[in-house]
Amino acid sequence: MTVGACQTVGLRRYPDGTPFANVIESERTPQRERVLADPPRLKPQSFLRQIVYAALPRGTEVILDPCMSSGSTIAAALAVGYPAIGIERNEQYYQRSLRAIPALTDLYPMQSTRLLHQ
Repeated sequence: MTVGACQTVGLRRYPDGTPFANVIESERTPQRERVLADPPRLKPQSFLRQIVYAALPRGTEVILDPCMSSGSTIAAALAVGYPAIGIERNEQYYQRSLRAIPALTDLYPMQSTRLLHQ
């Protein structure tokens, strides 16, 4: 599939029309997230939710994570209201993701709604 087939041309803007900044700040993954899902390269939800929101300019596509590990990207997508598909071949990570995805999705409910209503 090509970018043109998806009709995407860049990062999605916030609902008020403000574009995403050139730099999206991040933080260390908080301990409360690492307790829920602890792969070696876990990204913080505060960062991932912004990335998945910006990645779908029309907001109608699906997030695909072909190496989902513990599911933090899938959780971020679900938290901002996007459908998501995750694939993981490591059984141990897959089993962790079954618990981590719902827990991470529900961890910061106000952060999710702030993205959608800015």
